[in-house]
Amino acid sequence: MKRLLWNRHTKLVLKHALGWFCIVAGLIMFITPGQGILTVLIGVYLLADEVPLFGRFKAWLERRFPKTADFVHDKGQQLRTKFKKKPPVDPT
Repeated sequence: MKRLLWNRHTKLVLKHALGWFCIVAGLIMFITPGQGILTVLIGVYLLADEVPLFGRFKAWLERRFPKTADFVHDKGQQLRTKFKKKPPVDPT
């Protein structure tokens, strides 16, 4: 069985699938119990780089709520550094 290629296109498809899933699930959560607004915002932030409408919405949110945007950005940086692949240790 061939190994799944983790190239740029595979990551883009998975990012789109997850983003749209979050948006649809958030819209469903508007009428059912759950955190609908938060889930929709997660989907918007995932798709902001690829979908221009969501990019404009993200920019507006960052202008309107700068402290919240800074907090989210800092937490994102912490997660990126935490899950960043570390180079193998040289045993010499």
